Formats: sequence, C-alpha cells, structure tokens
Amino acid sequence: MFRPLTTICFDEAFVLLRGKVKVTTHNDDGSIIESIVLNPAEGRYGVNIPKNVWHTLQSLESNSVIFEVKEGPFVPHEEEGILEMSDGREKK
Repeated sequence: MFRPLTTICFDEAFVLLRGKVKVTTHNDDGSIIESIVLNPAEGRYGVNIPKNVWHTLQSLESNSVIFEVKEGPFVPHEEEGILEMSDGREKK
C-alpha cells in the first residue's frame, strides 16, 4: 500500500470508471479516519477529498480505473504532501 498523500491548496475528487477501489482518509499520525469502497454494484461512484486531508487509494480489482479531478493546473506532490509513517515505510 502507498503512503498517504494530501493536497494543501485544493480539494480532489475521484470518480470510479471501472472496477472497485478503496479510498481511505487518515489523521496526521497515519491512523484511519474512514474507508469507503467505490463500487458501482453498491451505488458508490465517487468521493471528494477536502484539501489538507491525508488519503490513500487501493485498487481492489484488476484493471480498476479512476478519474481524478483537481482545481487548477497540475502541481506535482512536494515532500510535505507525503505523510511520514511511523511503521518505517520509506519515501518513494
């Protein structure tokens, strides 16, 4: 699983196009706030992540596809946008 990311300037929205994806939000210490599974069979097609909220996405089916929407131009993640985990996972 990837380390949680955040955006400090804008919300992000994820819309499931195919498959099944788990979206998890985290506190600053990496603990889980909430997990939801985007799954068309359950009527869950998308989620909005507010700015400054740590989050991860995990594909639960092969060939899953999401559409990510952010306000404004593309901005690559900076180091401060990647959560340092207490379990020793290295930065990628």
